[in-house]
This record gives sequence, structure tokens and C-alpha cells, in this order.
Amino acid sequence: MGFQLDLREEVLNRLRRIEGQVRGIQRLVEQGEQCRKVASQVKAARTALDAAGKLVLACYLVDSLASDELTEREAIDLIVKF
Repeated sequence: MGFQLDLREEVLNRLRRIEGQVRGIQRLVEQGEQCRKVASQVKAARTALDAAGKLVLACYLVDSLASDELTEREAIDLIVKF
């Protein structure tokens, strides 16, 4: 089925923010900033990417369960592995 328009926009907005965060991290490294500061920004970007990934996973699970592509057990296994 694919992304619903509102969810697609939310995921895209999150990914654009993450892209900006990663560019900011690159600048920090280029400028020779402290590793602690860079690590903090990497953690923030990773957290943001995890949140975007959860939205994508939710979309996939809804579509797959609705079309009987996945059993409930398979869906649970995906969530646990994610």
C-alpha cells in the first residue's frame, strides 16, 4: 500500500532534520571540535533516526497485517528485532 500522505510528510521531515544534523556533525569534525561534543551530536542523530525508523516500521506492519503478508507472530518478531 505505501505511505499515507501525512505519515510520508512526517518521515520526510524527520529525515531532512537528520540530514541537517549529520551535516552539522561533519562540520564539527572538520573544525576539530571535542570528541565529547561530536559524540553527543551523533547520539542525537541516532535517536532521531531510530524514531523515523519506528514510523516506517509501523507503516510496514499496518500494511503487511492488513494484506495478510505477515502473521501476527511475524509482526511481533519484527518489532522485537527492530
